[in-house]
Amino acid sequence: MLVDVFKFAGRIIIVALAVILVAAKGFEAFRKAPEPSRAAPPTAEAALIRAAPGPAFGSGPMTLNGDRAGQFQADVVVEGATLRMLVDTGAYSVALTAEDAERAGIHPFPSDYNQQVNTANGVVMAAKTDLREVSLGQIHVRDVSSLVLPRGAARISLLGMTFLKRLSGFQVVDNRLVLTP
Repeated sequence: MLVDVFKFAGRIIIVALAVILVAAKGFEAFRKAPEPSRAAPPTAEAALIRAAPGPAFGSGPMTLNGDRAGQFQADVVVEGATLRMLVDTGAYSVALTAEDAERAGIHPFPSDYNQQVNTANGVVMAAKTDLREVSLGQIHVRDVSSLVLPRGAARISLLGMTFLKRLSGFQVVDNRLVLTP
């Protein structure tokens, strides 16, 4: 009779352990699942639309004088570091040289260099990063998408369209670039 009690109790213990194990695994999966956004759009198509970053802000327009080749260089503050950059309306993105990225405290891992980009020196693999703030004089832009180029891929960083398209306008007049926040 004692054997029958142990068999019965053993079955209950095994079932209880199984229930506890399933509950724990379920809770763990629930805990790891990303929390749904309360601000997410209700349709699948709308979910693909990413919120546009905010516009530039600052006081008044800024004018840069071009060099003999018609290029515009400026001192730009990126993550608190002042970097000499070429303002390039033909560059899709802000692109930092590896050396400038280090000065700004940006240190991508080798595995981060997974974005294929075309440069003046050919095709290279770049690391994508988001910059908290980029400032050109009194013009400031927050949350700027950027690329970090590998060593030797460029001699100067580029202030490209991920910054420039956030301005209310820019135009070239008589070898002067006028930027308006």
